[in-house]
Amino acid sequence: MNASASQIRAEFRALLALARKGWRIDRRQPFFLTSGLLGTMQWVLPIVLATIALAGPNEEGLRRFADLAGTDEYIAYSVIGAIAFLYAGWMLSALSFDLRLNRNLGTLPTLWTSAVSRVVLTCGGALGHGLAPAVMAVAAFGVAWTLFRFPLEPNVGPALAVLVCGALAMVGLALPLAAVTVRYREAHYIVSLFLMTTGILAGIAYPTAVLPDWAQWASRLLPPTWLLHALREALVFGDVADAMRSAGVLLVMALAYGAAGLVLLRVMDAAARSKGELEWT
Repeated sequence: MNASASQIRAEFRALLALARKGWRIDRRQPFFLTSGLLGTMQWVLPIVLATIALAGPNEEGLRRFADLAGTDEYIAYSVIGAIAFLYAGWMLSALSFDLRLNRNLGTLPTLWTSAVSRVVLTCGGALGHGLAPAVMAVAAFGVAWTLFRFPLEPNVGPALAVLVCGALAMVGLALPLAAVTVRYREAHYIVSLFLMTTGILAGIAYPTAVLPDWAQWASRLLPPTWLLHALREALVFGDVADAMRSAGVLLVMALAYGAAGLVLLRVMDAAARSKGELEWT
C-alpha cells in the first residue's frame, strides 16, 4: 500500500485498458448483444404480464397494489424492477465468471502480486464487460416502453447517477463472491443461487413490505434492493432526493463490500496457492 503517485496512475491506466478490452470483446460479437436483448425481453415480459394479471381486470387488485407500492403505475414499477435486477445480476456474476475463465485458461496463478493488482486485474475486465449489459438494459427498457407506453418522471440524470452507483455496489458485492470462486472451482453455481435469493428479497415486481420482517431486514443489506428503490423513486415517484440518498447508500455498500472482498480474496488466494488449486488441471 506504499505505492507512489506514478504507480497509482499506472494502475488506473491499466484498469481503464482492461475495461476497454472487455467492452471491445463484447462489441465485436453482435450476436451477444442481440441475444442478450432478446433474452432480457423474455425475462421482462412474463413479469410484466403477471403483474397485469394480478392488478386486473377489476379495480380491486389495482387498489391492493397501489396501497402496498404507493403507486398505481404497476407496469412501470415491474418493468423497472425486472430490468434493473437483471442488470444487477449481470454485474454480480461478471467477476466470478471472469475468474473462472482465467482458471480454465491456466492464467489465474499469475494474475496478481499485490492488493492493488488484485483490484485492477479483477475488476477491470468485469467493468468493461458490464458496459454491454448496461446497453442491453437501456435498449430493453426502450422496447418495453414502446410496447406498454407507461408514464415516467423525466429524471434521467439522477437515474443514470443511480445506475453508476449501483454498478459500483454490484462490483463491490461481487468481490466476496469472486473470492470464493478463486478457492473453489465450481463456486459460480453458488453465485447463481445467491442471485436467485437476492431477486426474491429485492422486490422485483412487488414492494419489499410484503416480505416477512426478517426478509425485509435482509433485503436492506443487498445493493439490488437499493438500486430498484432508487430507480423507482427517480422514474416513477419523482422523488429525486430519496433516489440520491439511495445512491449514497449504494456507494457506502460499494466501499464496505469491496473492502471485505479484497480481504477475503487475499485469504482465499493464499489458501488456493497452498493447496495448488489455482491451476485448471
